[in-house]
Amino acid sequence: MTAKFLQKPFLRAVIFALAAIPLRMQLDLAFAAVYRYYSVIRPVREYIGAVILTVTVLEIVLYIKQKLNKKLLWTANPIRRLVIECLITVPASMGAIVSLRIIINIFLLRTSFINFYEELLTTIYYFTFLAILPAILEFLAFLLNRWRINLAELERYKKENAEFQFETLRTQVNPHFLFNSLNTLSSLVYEDREKASLFIRHLSDVYRYVLENRNRETITLEEELRFIRSFIYLYQLRFDKKLILSLNPDETMLNRLVAPMTLQMLIENAVKHNVISAKNPLHIDIFTSGDAYLNVRNNLQKKLHGENSTALGLKNIVSRYGFLTQRPVEIIATTDEFLVKVPLI
Repeated sequence: MTAKFLQKPFLRAVIFALAAIPLRMQLDLAFAAVYRYYSVIRPVREYIGAVILTVTVLEIVLYIKQKLNKKLLWTANPIRRLVIECLITVPASMGAIVSLRIIINIFLLRTSFINFYEELLTTIYYFTFLAILPAILEFLAFLLNRWRINLAELERYKKENAEFQFETLRTQVNPHFLFNSLNTLSSLVYEDREKASLFIRHLSDVYRYVLENRNRETITLEEELRFIRSFIYLYQLRFDKKLILSLNPDETMLNRLVAPMTLQMLIENAVKHNVISAKNPLHIDIFTSGDAYLNVRNNLQKKLHGENSTALGLKNIVSRYGFLTQRPVEIIATTDEFLVKVPLI
């Protein structure tokens, strides 16, 4: 986990040296707060000594980290790695700090009297910031990075799961729909050959659309509406005048995008759960609104003994659009109507 710029010795030494100055100044401010006559501005030799100490100790700590990275990775066991690193770094850095402070005081600062209390505080200070803090920060950075990776993996899994479920729904036209369509066709062949020919043409258009767009994430609203006209034609022949479709899209919205077969799923949902009869025809209105939503609305006349709804289709539409846009799919149900608002992309 060592940063790449730390792998260049000269650049690393410059960065460590620059870090030594504010580190020393912070220590001096602490002493100035304790000692009344302590001067915050220190002689240049003290800053040179701070640079030597900081660079040397950080080089030792970095060397230990590089050796451990070859034998004990953070990913293997982060707690064990942190403990072992501290057990090795503590004596090594403590010994280096004490030795360097003695050498600097004698040969660089030429100090005749060494205040033991000040030296103890200075040693603890440098030990904390140069040895312990880097290990803890690297440990926290590892945990944060793992959390981000896990979060990204979770989002990727959720997206792939939503894509799979949506793909399953959109690449298959309801088998009941196909069965009923073939039944309708078998009747038309004997009753009205022209209608039968038109029916076959629309049926082929429906399946061509499914095959051509199965791998597309989005499609224009214009293409989706063209498909839905063929799809609803098959339904209307089956239900005669009991199913009434109204298409009123705003032409300025036709180039906006939707997930393929969104409308097909919503229409099938309406047909599946509502009574359709001459006395109670099902009205489905498809229109766009000024807030860039595609609206699918039907009058609500629930079947008394219909199939139990799992709302799987609606859940998958909501989930799929959750990855396509930040605007939510809105589902509004009243006593008289059912409305689904799909955001246009």
